[in-house]
Amino acid sequence: MHDNQGALHVTVRHSMQGRIRLSFERAFPHPELLLTIDGIREMQWNPRLCSMLLKYDSHVLTEFEVLQQVCGHYAAQLSPKMIHVRHEEEEGFTLSSTAVMALLSIGLDGMVQSFTLPFATFTKWLSVLTTLTAVTEHGWEELNQRGSFDPEVMSIVYLLNSLSGGKTLQASAIAWGLTFGRHLLPQETRETFWVVTQLSGKVTLTPVARASSKAFAGRLLRTGLDTMARRT
Repeated sequence: MHDNQGALHVTVRHSMQGRIRLSFERAFPHPELLLTIDGIREMQWNPRLCSMLLKYDSHVLTEFEVLQQVCGHYAAQLSPKMIHVRHEEEEGFTLSSTAVMALLSIGLDGMVQSFTLPFATFTKWLSVLTTLTAVTEHGWEELNQRGSFDPEVMSIVYLLNSLSGGKTLQASAIAWGLTFGRHLLPQETRETFWVVTQLSGKVTLTPVARASSKAFAGRLLRTGLDTMARRT
């Protein structure tokens, strides 16, 4: 995305809770100014690579706020028309063994219920418990890696509520689909665009939304699964 006229490009190379590594299209004139930001603990600037490692207090700043502050200082010193942030730290998603086990248990439960086999109670609880385990594990991993988890993890509440209604197979399938289905779609690199305006020496960053076909597909899948959840 280096075709935006008047834009400066920032790349997120790696990110985890309390730590972020960035690279810049042009040198950061005074990177030491970032140490004046409340919550920034440490800054390491590599002028040869135009890269920066920031360590911050995640109880004070979120990753988005860190990026916003960094880009604000960057824009104040170089006066671009736009800041474009590209996230390249995303790793490919693979299903965990518990998620695979939950999917197989759901399939087994569906087959047993279809043929009214005698051990339906066993497969019912197997699918529920393995799905609860997989969703909880996924949420815990996201919490440790990013400091938050996606709202789809809350489908676990819907699954627990289904225990009294008897529709555990549908609930397990929906909870699994809401939690893991989105990750199975091809993911585009995340991008953030800020329009820069400077008035009386004050820099304002205004976010610009840009939709993509893959993001639309993700929203479409999520909407369909939500609709199924409301109908069951």
